[in-house]
Amino acid sequence: DRTQISYPSANVHGLLVQAMAKLAGGEELRIKVITDTTFGPVTLLGQGGSEWDESIDAAAALPPLNMTLARYLIVRAIRSGKIRLQKLPEPMNIDGLSEFLVRISQMIIECPQIDELDIHPVLANGNQFTILDANLVLKDYQGDGQSRLAIRPYPSEFEESVILKDNSAITLRPILPEDEPHHAEFIRNVSKEDLYKRFFSDVGEFNHEALANFTQIDYDREMAFVAVDHTNDQESIIGVSRALINPENSDAEFAILIRSDLKGKGLGKILLQKIIDYCRLKGTLQISGMTMPTNRGMLTLAQKLGFEIEVHFEDGTADMVLILNKPE
Repeated sequence: DRTQISYPSANVHGLLVQAMAKLAGGEELRIKVITDTTFGPVTLLGQGGSEWDESIDAAAALPPLNMTLARYLIVRAIRSGKIRLQKLPEPMNIDGLSEFLVRISQMIIECPQIDELDIHPVLANGNQFTILDANLVLKDYQGDGQSRLAIRPYPSEFEESVILKDNSAITLRPILPEDEPHHAEFIRNVSKEDLYKRFFSDVGEFNHEALANFTQIDYDREMAFVAVDHTNDQESIIGVSRALINPENSDAEFAILIRSDLKGKGLGKILLQKIIDYCRLKGTLQISGMTMPTNRGMLTLAQKLGFEIEVHFEDGTADMVLILNKPE
């Protein structure tokens, strides 16, 4: 009756009946996505409630989110009091909520017309998440879903399989936040001498913050390619090359590190060529690096790939520069 009063011309063919939500014993959450004029889409997470101030009551993250970044968002929301966990028979499953956030993030990327999304409340019972209400604001958007993001999504187009000199197969791909434990294990398999040549100082165990800086990168201004071995169906990182590109895209500073027991298989050349090709494709004018004059292996490899070498014996450094593109 109310439908016919509100919409007299509507032709009602039937009703959709849903089961009543289990309201007792759950966490009441609010998940919101807004579009900021500077940063583009922003994901907000906090406790449910009618009086909600985004700047006070929510933790924020920039999509795209993966499981690791979504989990960091949840943990940050809990630790900062944005989400106040109750003692419940079925505590909220953080991995389940992480997956929920990742799916929302993917939807925002695939549907750039979504200008705002407000899911409130979301009732969390263990690993079950029930949406009780949601509001969606759509706007016309001409670009693709990635162009409005502040952070570039994972560039899967750079994944490839390669064969080393010993005929072993490995995968080259951009680094992922989930690589943090693999990256820590990789560094433990690099000798102190090789680490000294890479970092120009004695380094000890890298903490979580340092490893996060290595693995959680902005693909738009930095790139790191990892060589991944899949022996015994387990992933292990055996080498990495990376480049930090300046805002003008005129120079990219590269670095390369190989597991010390796997030298001589051509991996260093493969990784360095991979980062060179990436920077050239990106339109970067030159790629440069610095090493020690005693690092003959790095200098020989750089010369073979066309780098100009300038050695400064007085300060114990050697500069390597390769021109990639001409200025427009």
